[in-house]
Amino acid sequence: MRYHWLRLAKAKPTQWPGKIAKFVLSLSRQLLSEALTRYGLIHRTPQNLEDSLLCPYLGKDVVYIVKDDLRKCFFIRPDQREAILMALREIAPEAEKMILAEADRICNHIFDLLGSGPTPLGKKIDWHMDFKTGLRWNPRVYYKRIRPAPYPGGYDIKVPWELSRCHHFVSLGQAYWITGDEKYAREFVAQVEDWMASNPWPWGVNWACTMDVAIRAVNWLWGLAFFLDSPSLTDEFLLKVTRSLLIHGRHIMNNLEGSGEDPHTTNHYLADLVGLVYLGICCPYFKEAEKWRDFAMHELMLGMEKQVYPEGFDFEASTCYHRLALELFFYTAVLCQRNGIDLPQSFWDRLYKMFEVVLYILKPNGRLPQLGDNDSGRLHILYPRDVLDGTYLLSYATIFFEDSDFKLSRFGLAPEAVWLFGKEGVEKWQALRPRSEPLASKAFPNAGVYVMRHNDDYMLISCGPNGQNGLGGHAHNDKLSLELCIGGDEVIVDPGTYVYTPHPEWRNRFRSTAYHNTIVVNGQEQNPIEQDLLFCLPDLTRCRCLAWETGSEKDMFMGEHYGYLRLDPPVVHQRKVEFYKNERTWVITDYLYQPPDLTKEGAGSCASCPQQRYLLEFNLHLAPGIEVVPDFTATANDDASGMDVATPMMNSHVVTAEDQAVIVVIPGNLSPDPAVDQSVPLNFSLSRAGCVLAEVQTCGWCELRCEIGWYSPEYGRREKATVVGLRIRWPESIELRL
Repeated sequence: MRYHWLRLAKAKPTQWPGKIAKFVLSLSRQLLSEALTRYGLIHRTPQNLEDSLLCPYLGKDVVYIVKDDLRKCFFIRPDQREAILMALREIAPEAEKMILAEADRICNHIFDLLGSGPTPLGKKIDWHMDFKTGLRWNPRVYYKRIRPAPYPGGYDIKVPWELSRCHHFVSLGQAYWITGDEKYAREFVAQVEDWMASNPWPWGVNWACTMDVAIRAVNWLWGLAFFLDSPSLTDEFLLKVTRSLLIHGRHIMNNLEGSGEDPHTTNHYLADLVGLVYLGICCPYFKEAEKWRDFAMHELMLGMEKQVYPEGFDFEASTCYHRLALELFFYTAVLCQRNGIDLPQSFWDRLYKMFEVVLYILKPNGRLPQLGDNDSGRLHILYPRDVLDGTYLLSYATIFFEDSDFKLSRFGLAPEAVWLFGKEGVEKWQALRPRSEPLASKAFPNAGVYVMRHNDDYMLISCGPNGQNGLGGHAHNDKLSLELCIGGDEVIVDPGTYVYTPHPEWRNRFRSTAYHNTIVVNGQEQNPIEQDLLFCLPDLTRCRCLAWETGSEKDMFMGEHYGYLRLDPPVVHQRKVEFYKNERTWVITDYLYQPPDLTKEGAGSCASCPQQRYLLEFNLHLAPGIEVVPDFTATANDDASGMDVATPMMNSHVVTAEDQAVIVVIPGNLSPDPAVDQSVPLNFSLSRAGCVLAEVQTCGWCELRCEIGWYSPEYGRREKATVVGLRIRWPESIELRL
């Protein structure tokens, strides 16, 4: 109710009658639906599974049919067990140990989800609890009455959702294949039984988000596929699970999070469709199976066209959501291919381009950059790895497309590929030679992502729309921001996301302009952030690339955004980045200018006003482990107002590399400021573990500070990191040289 009052307060009074009427009508329908469902008048759960089966399956052994169809349809079969394990031991000898350790933790009900750290959940798992805060949802509340993102937060609905996605069933199944120990099968059965008993449809938090219902269904299928030959899977249990999967499918179909006509459908709608495809293919005995499959396949093809730009980038303005969308499309495509379902060539072409995006945006260390949101979301987790590690996707592309362009020898073959493609996939991988040409710089103009590369030096620049056709649900105020790697080491990073609804103030802080490596003007946001609209960001910046050139010795990018046109007087932020590859030097020049048409319009009223000076702030967010080492010999103006170079110095002695990069920050055309001797630079170095990676010189800035900030490598977790802040009052341009 609070949410609706907040929305009403923001609307114009003339819109109140219509909005109130719409709310009353929606609430009435919801209450009627709940009452009819509670008394079994509509949406009745199937009591007899045979009533929901197609005629050809009636009178047959349902348990045999369930097992046989899953054997024929799914990614893995019990008869592949020995071959897969032999291949796994060959390419990743350490994998078994990691899998067994994870599976044993699961058997002990110890879970590490969404930044919680290893947390014991007790002898009986409470599927309705946010175990990070202790809040528990009432398991008897009708699912439509549960709001996914209530303001002002204080707890995280994603925690019970993530637990109930049941990604961990894959680890239990893998451990069972490795050891043959029935304890893993018994744990799988016990958890599924307990989940079904604790979450009767349609009550409780775990039916509130259709996306999570779909992901749970497909992970249950993975678990069943691993344990098909286990004596712990009794006929009674299999019938219960099959009935629950039928309920899952019907729930998904009746609660789709969007439609083909909706311009704002997102990854949620894709996940809904993926759940229907999996159930439609793997459970063909359901009466609705063919309907689910055909509808979802049609919508998925449209989704590829609507949600993925022609260049291959997902449209949500987030690199981590690009990874999720790619998983949704790819796993489904592999399942279709294995079951003889033809997909149009246009789909395969764009899927290939989605993998190409990953190939070029991955940092030299194999980690994804964090443009936009990162909620650690995955469809399947076939091997434990860091959230930002995207190298397994290159293994997938290498094998599936039989394309050596994706085979980077430094990363090797991912264990996930062995589970997905088996021994045949390993042989395909081994038959391909590694990529011979180094990765070049690459532009993705639709998404506004520009990558500069040379050997292990890397920079990514953000200059695109807020995504989701203007909704901006997963976008940040990161326009013209950058991430930098030097010699393969992360140096300047995007701080990430941290959380969504539990702490709105932190949600908004991590998506703010100041939390990105770009210019803040007069303390204002590039796009206004409303504190209670956590999944909406208007695109006032309308960021665009003005020039992009790449060559063997030099790359150049120039772009600008218009988010500060709402200031008085209005200004445009323009950034130019030049990368001199052989010298390992980046030159970044920032300009502020007033658009001529707006300046002319305001000339009459401002003719007698003094020249406007803007307060510019440029925060450089350093990667954890990067330390700032001041060079006091170059700071002759230590007594200047606002000067603070007393940064944390972990290294009293550092080693300087001969080929280190150089970063020089120079405000150009600066009007003299008597408070600061701007002819003297403020020098400092950036080092890791006592080795200098880059020397930084700042000339002309009025203030240089080093502060402790935050970096979030995955949802729910943050760690301290250093932020170098530069400030100046400035009329024209700034030059930053790396």
